[in-house]
Amino acid sequence: MPQTRRIDRTLLGATVLTAAVGVVMVGSASGPLASESYHLWEYEFAFRQLVAVLLGFGAMFAVTFAPLDRLTNWKVALPLLAVTWLALAAAFFQAPVAGTHRWLQLPVSSIQPSAIAKVTLPLALAALLGGPFPDRKARHRAHHLALGIIALTVALVLVEPDLGSAVLLLVAAVSILLLADVPLRPLAGLAAAAAVVFLVAIAVKPYRVERLRTFFGETSYQVQQSLIAIGSGGILGRGPGQSLQKLLALPQPHTDFIFAVIGEELGLIGTLTIVAILGVIVARALVAVRRASTPSAAFLAAGLAVTIGVQALLNVSVCLKLLPAKGLPLPLLSAGGSDVMLTLVAVGLLINIGKEGA
Repeated sequence: MPQTRRIDRTLLGATVLTAAVGVVMVGSASGPLASESYHLWEYEFAFRQLVAVLLGFGAMFAVTFAPLDRLTNWKVALPLLAVTWLALAAAFFQAPVAGTHRWLQLPVSSIQPSAIAKVTLPLALAALLGGPFPDRKARHRAHHLALGIIALTVALVLVEPDLGSAVLLLVAAVSILLLADVPLRPLAGLAAAAAVVFLVAIAVKPYRVERLRTFFGETSYQVQQSLIAIGSGGILGRGPGQSLQKLLALPQPHTDFIFAVIGEELGLIGTLTIVAILGVIVARALVAVRRASTPSAAFLAAGLAVTIGVQALLNVSVCLKLLPAKGLPLPLLSAGGSDVMLTLVAVGLLINIGKEGA
């Protein structure tokens, strides 16, 4: 079993530990909400999280041992991204959920297409920019096609509307473009166009303007409750299951603000431990970039590493009022089947890249 011995056990162990903590913390954070607000079984959201984790680990191990050269082939990667575009577009033909079209309702369950894009966009860009190119003209053509792919994907997510995921996708895509030595001129054009679009997207939505106003002025209710929860946890926390803010005071305690519940129940020690474990995952993802045996694999690993790391950073920063509020989950910890499963798929790809280049 030589291939198994080359698996990054540190990355795998940190992922398993984080996902397990996520199931426990979702159960702790969502109990009162499930029973009082949704009239569900107290551990309904924890059970859903567990199912998502188990399915995600199945998908993770599948991509871990899949042929990497086939996954990073444009004949596979671009159709997967095209399916993601269709899913993003199909959501607009269904009834909105909470005033948005972020979810695609299926007969059995629902999925969040933007979560799928966090994997398929880096995969498509890696396949497209990994070469080899017969000449400079073909290389430039690939660069322009990559810019078009990024623009279309980010635009579809932005109009859901989902500004946070759109920004995350753009940051991950730009990291791949930089690693692929795309000339600065088209990159500058992309940055300028993105800045204008995002400013307009903020201006046309009053709630986004309000989030900026409260960030620079008075603290919003959600963030205020988050800061109260984290502050009241002290060094060691109130203890597992003992959060008071989750008792219908802190909005979305099991999703966007689960870090606040961790801070209240497990204290500063708990939050620093969680941040450290997420840091290990990102660090090992960057090791996969260095170990990658092909440019495509390196580009893919870089895009996935940036996605996981920046998403975690944004979520924690919002909970601490270091950034304006935005709806991004904490990877592997927040409730949300689509994001959990696709993050585990991303980890599977990273493990695959690491073992192929070991």
